[in-house]
Amino acid sequence: MKERCRETLERAYLFLDGELLSVSERHEIKRHLEDCAPCYERVGLEGEVSTLVARLKGCQPCPESLRLKISSLLDETR
Repeated sequence: MKERCRETLERAYLFLDGELLSVSERHEIKRHLEDCAPCYERVGLEGEVSTLVARLKGCQPCPESLRLKISSLLDETR
């Protein structure tokens, strides 16, 4: 991975984690992501994962009885 990509991804991950970045830093990240498809895809995936994790935080775990029922239904379809 290029040094520029590594640095940009580090700052983008800070932004995804809720860290405040300056307007110029956000603009630099955006510009790099527009020009670099691999970084764009990576940040997009990380963003989706971060959103999912944030949404699941504080959720109640699936009851064991429901988990067993779902597993049983999945086994029947295989």
